[in-house]
Amino acid sequence: MERKSGAEPTSKPAPVRESTSKETIAVGVGAIMVKTLRDCCLASIARNISTISRLGTFLSVRDKEILLERLCWHGLLTTQSIPYVTYHLFSDTLQRVNLSYCNQVDDKLLEVLSQSGCRPKHVTVHDCPNVTNRGVICLSKILWDVEELKLRRLKHITSEGIQSIASKGLKYLNLRRCDGITDDGLIAVIRNCPNIERLNVCRLHKLTDVSIVYVAETLGSKLVELDARELTFITSKSTMAIGDYCSNLTRAVFESCVRLEGDGLIHITTHCPLAYLDLSLCYKVGKEDMTNVVASIKARSSLQHFVCIGGTVSTVCIEVLSSTPSLTHLCLCGIQELSDEMIGMITQLAGRHLVELDVSNCLQLTDLSCSSIADHCQRLEVLGLMHLGEVRGTELSRLFLDKRAKKLKSVSLSGTTNLPISVIRTLVENCPNLEVLNLAGMKTLTDEIAFSVAAHCPNLKQVCFRNSKLTDLGVCQIAIHCPNLVMVGLAGIHDLTDKCIMALAENCPYLDEVYLSGCAKITKQAVTYLVDCAIYWLYVNHTTPNAPFGLLMAKDLDKGEYTRVDDLPLEPLVGRTNSMQLP
Repeated sequence: MERKSGAEPTSKPAPVRESTSKETIAVGVGAIMVKTLRDCCLASIARNISTISRLGTFLSVRDKEILLERLCWHGLLTTQSIPYVTYHLFSDTLQRVNLSYCNQVDDKLLEVLSQSGCRPKHVTVHDCPNVTNRGVICLSKILWDVEELKLRRLKHITSEGIQSIASKGLKYLNLRRCDGITDDGLIAVIRNCPNIERLNVCRLHKLTDVSIVYVAETLGSKLVELDARELTFITSKSTMAIGDYCSNLTRAVFESCVRLEGDGLIHITTHCPLAYLDLSLCYKVGKEDMTNVVASIKARSSLQHFVCIGGTVSTVCIEVLSSTPSLTHLCLCGIQELSDEMIGMITQLAGRHLVELDVSNCLQLTDLSCSSIADHCQRLEVLGLMHLGEVRGTELSRLFLDKRAKKLKSVSLSGTTNLPISVIRTLVENCPNLEVLNLAGMKTLTDEIAFSVAAHCPNLKQVCFRNSKLTDLGVCQIAIHCPNLVMVGLAGIHDLTDKCIMALAENCPYLDEVYLSGCAKITKQAVTYLVDCAIYWLYVNHTTPNAPFGLLMAKDLDKGEYTRVDDLPLEPLVGRTNSMQLP
């Protein structure tokens, strides 16, 4: 998972975790933490790796791989522990190596790994700021058999570092956000790895048509997926080459490729059996071009997932797109031309088979669109209606009250502030399979909704209540009854204290994102404890410019509540030291 920029996510699928049988372990009074016995053992081993003799002989290969991941995630690759890590875990049998989110991973560690004799099939080095070209060159010595390689967000990597990578078996290459890579570097990798099927070069801002044309010509029909987001220098020359050579391309992402024009995209959609296409923020693609692109897609009848954020569409384009028989996922966010009539057309023509519909930030939409969705959409699992100021949403209750409600897995209504509480209550009480619930910006939300979420949505994985009126009590209930949470957004809720953070730490071990900006009563000590309790690497956004100077929270052991103590008179504080516990 890539490090977040600080903004809370909108609507996205919940992360997929490794499936394991779970044991319930009592922690504290009334708290149940869902954690595997294996996870508990591995956590203990990770913190005591330097004191366990002959450790490597008792661990399976998979256990060694997981331990290495978690040592990175929790910053446990210290100077003292690295000799034991390399001795016990670096073996010639390793098949998966994941070094992510760790300042302690450097060139020297990668050099030691390269000397271990392992020939892994899957290698990830992600967001390790101390890795340079030298480390990647050392790593390339063990990549002869690699099938999946991810070198992401390595700010010191340039073309020089990746030119030595060579593997005839490499099928998936991800170089996302390695901004120093140029055309020469990508061309060298493709020359040495000519069997790549999936390629991610997102945000490699220095790439031009030269490298993308070479990719298309070299990989040809072997290329199945291409993520070219934010390649601002590529033009129709690249898309023409992709259309000419990549006859099996099924997934293409061209978000923010601002120089692409309609002729090249039409060439791709005409010659490639695309199932997934993202044309977000491609500003040079006008209404007529977009209509022609969609028409060529419809002719092939292969498109399943279409994304266009911030683009321009016409009524004819919507009609053609909606009549594509294979279309199941549609995202048309931020399109100002999108009207209630267009939504009616989409739902009437495609509603029977749409699984996902996201029309967030389309400001012309009113309750007529909600009525169309409720009337015609029969299979919806993902619904996005964020930031629609004219929508009250009462018509959505019909969708939430019948058997279709059990199919819904993700509902995002953040910023649609005119929704009455009754609609939100109906949503959470009748959709037991919800995994994603975004209700940010609704200042009328109280603990009542939180209690309802806790009671009716046990499968919840992502929830956002930013700028609401929740208290510790509501958050604690959600933490206890929704133990599989991976993302929680609570920014701007000023009355939350360390109490809710302790509840999340003790009950939700699979968290990997928490947003707490503006929660001034939550202390850094509590956040540190939450990070330590998480199994995975946990990203926490907790900036509090509104915090009082010298804020100190403590737990009153008599009442079991967290209170502010820095502003208490000195003598009463001294007199109560036996009944106050700092977090």
